[in-house]
Amino acid sequence: MTILLCTSLRPSPRTRTFCNDLVTATADFNYYLRGKSGLLLLSAYAHSAGADRLWIVNSRFGDPKLIECYDTGGGKAKKIGSLLISRVILRRELKNLGPKTARGRHLRLVQPEDRALTGLYEMLRNSVGFLTPSDRGVTELRLETSRDYFAEMAFTDSETRAPCGPRILLKDFRRRPP
Repeated sequence: MTILLCTSLRPSPRTRTFCNDLVTATADFNYYLRGKSGLLLLSAYAHSAGADRLWIVNSRFGDPKLIECYDTGGGKAKKIGSLLISRVILRRELKNLGPKTARGRHLRLVQPEDRALTGLYEMLRNSVGFLTPSDRGVTELRLETSRDYFAEMAFTDSETRAPCGPRILLKDFRRRPP
């Protein structure tokens, strides 16, 4: 499963760095330079590139603030949900990093231990789509509760348990109504 990742129309350098950090965390993300393309063109490109999911990172005042997740399996974009971001911690700001790039590794979404994060987990499972299991090391996407935020998303190396991607501190999430 491939997830096409792109930014809002005028991304800040920090938002571009955040997207590049996501791409280096796993092989399942592909970064597309959007330019002035609208949602219809982005969904057509994602479908032709073999990506069943599209994530658009929107920024506000230079920081990533919203990730909108779409299903592009049928050629048209259907919204799955949104992640409201409070803060991101980029790779360069993290300590004890894992491998410099985990580009060859696939993503595995780990079910959270806290039942309060079940709704977020379900929305992310739909946003990520079907992932191919791997015998090699993978990049794990972990959901953790936080004292100051709703939840934290962390990309970690499955072998060393060190961070290998950005850390996303979530304010909330929204699912598309059924």
